[in-house]
Amino acid sequence: MAAKIGGKPGKAALLLVCTTVLLSTAACNTGETESRQVIEKSGQKITVLDNTSESVYTKLELEGIDKVENVRGMDFVSEDSLVVDKENRQLPAQTVEGQKRYPHNLYLHNLSTGEDTPLLVGEKNYGSALLSPDKKHLLYKELEDFTGFGYIMNLETGVSVQVDDTQFRSEEGKWMGNGLILFPDMEGNILSADLNGDQEIVVKPGAGYVHEVVQSGSQVYYVTGEEEELNAYNTETKQSKLLKKSVMWVIPSPDGSRLAIVKRTKPGEMVLVLCDTEGNEQSTLASAQQIFGTSWSPDGSKLAYALTAGNAAPGQDGLFITEVETGEQTPVLADIEVADQLRWSPSGKKLLASSGILKDNAYQFITYVIRLT
Repeated sequence: MAAKIGGKPGKAALLLVCTTVLLSTAACNTGETESRQVIEKSGQKITVLDNTSESVYTKLELEGIDKVENVRGMDFVSEDSLVVDKENRQLPAQTVEGQKRYPHNLYLHNLSTGEDTPLLVGEKNYGSALLSPDKKHLLYKELEDFTGFGYIMNLETGVSVQVDDTQFRSEEGKWMGNGLILFPDMEGNILSADLNGDQEIVVKPGAGYVHEVVQSGSQVYYVTGEEEELNAYNTETKQSKLLKKSVMWVIPSPDGSRLAIVKRTKPGEMVLVLCDTEGNEQSTLASAQQIFGTSWSPDGSKLAYALTAGNAAPGQDGLFITEVETGEQTPVLADIEVADQLRWSPSGKKLLASSGILKDNAYQFITYVIRLT
């Protein structure tokens, strides 16, 4: 779901709120309503971008965007609190390839005060954090490059249990309700683990590389093979079937009635399509060179995603929100390369985006919290 960090640096300039009808080329009237304020909270500079422009075609309005530098926002704990990954400069740095590197640890970031409270600190790198739906448990990984050991933390007690004694890919691992997680191991098996770390094999697809594993109701969706085959395993009938090919990601809607699927149509082109649970396409929402971070709003009415359009004209590159029923598309941030899946706050009124930019020969993470009305 995440973009690979690299390529052109993101400007992350705020686009004034204007709406384009699905796949249209209607021009946006930007006006002169943007204001910018830089404030400092707990030693961190936070840029607040306000915009009072009203969208012409849709009820979606942008209240403002908070930009927090040097942290990688992971997920919402509440409307005013995030789990973030940042360097722990209280610990000694290690020299890697001639550069000093500090361990990445996990913190709770208060959006109102800007304060960071340590959640998990130490000499190892911790990240890839994801909250359970009830916000009581945290799935995270002890990272080594692009893989890691999985753990589940009880946020009330601070106690963690290990998910698996072997590594799995950093981007994998999804919650199945509040008590189970689902993930593929490095041998191609799909496993579940409960809050005690006890595991069982859900299905053995028989492929060496299984990825993009997610469950919705009785269906476990996963992608395999060189042809990027999207499969669905029914946990009741114990049967698997092929739904589509050339699928990069599948994101089930909150109620399980539809699938948002990013598929590759040809080299250098992806499309975001809405499908039923069998993979039958209903509508096309976006087309670009790359589509990352796709995420449903909690009520299932909106999809947020980031587009990289290659040689894009102004307004065609960046982060967008689409009203699913009407196809109306609102640009939110221009020229941003997201590092992780976009995350919505519990109310659906805030959207979390993290981006990495190259600065002084090192990558710096920036977190954006987009406030909607």
